[in-house]
Amino acid sequence: MPTLRELTEAIQRRSGVRAVVILGADGLLIETHDSEQSHAEALAARVPAVATAAGQLGAAASAGEAGMIVLEFQDGYGVVQRLSDQVLLFVSASSDVALADLLYDLRRHRFAMAALV
Repeated sequence: MPTLRELTEAIQRRSGVRAVVILGADGLLIETHDSEQSHAEALAARVPAVATAAGQLGAAASAGEAGMIVLEFQDGYGVVQRLSDQVLLFVSASSDVALADLLYDLRRHRFAMAALV
């Protein structure tokens, strides 16, 4: 079975992926691979608010909890994935990332990553 570091490194090696951050729902950093080595703490501090807002939107729409949130920005994408009640994954990617492939791989590895944290 791969380690958490091996899984996050595999995601980060994808063309177009800038950062992979695994964090607690409280914003504390658990594991990161950040190509710029400067954004992980700032990202971890902000991701829980996005997950909370998406959960509230899902409740208001009677759609349930948000398992994956995809954000499109001017210069790329952000993906928030809930690994468990207490652990979140955030991936920052450039606009040229193969988004469908990335989302597929994140879904495929969700339970393996969750089992490691």
